[in-house]
Amino acid sequence: TPNEAQQFGWRVNQDGQKRRLWDFLAYPDISMSEVVKAFEAVGTLAEGVRTQLEIEATYSGYISRQQGDIDALRRDEGLKIPVGLDYSHIGGLSNEVRQRLEAARPETIGQASRLEGVTPGALTALLGHVRKGPAKVASA
Repeated sequence: TPNEAQQFGWRVNQDGQKRRLWDFLAYPDISMSEVVKAFEAVGTLAEGVRTQLEIEATYSGYISRQQGDIDALRRDEGLKIPVGLDYSHIGGLSNEVRQRLEAARPETIGQASRLEGVTPGALTALLGHVRKGPAKVASA
């Protein structure tokens, strides 16, 4: 609990929520060595295992969010990109990605995802823009 965590000098949100040791390892100011001091049994794990757990816990939030983005892109692979979409109105696209999309004019999110140089972040920005509603189209 947050109160028990405070006994170890760990500053966490006082929300009454119980957390797992894994959750504490994801905090930037709580290291594996601090967890071992608080819970000696963790210290009996092989050093390589402790290191791997610390790394995975540290990045688990990022990986989870990225997996969510990947799942959303897979669900929306067939989503149509409006004809004439003005890619310059989409924030988060590099000039290179913008140029590639303008040149290729993909019809769907799936086609855009297979273009060389189009990053997951660019796809997320494109997907968000297309989902937002009436697309901004280039003047003819």
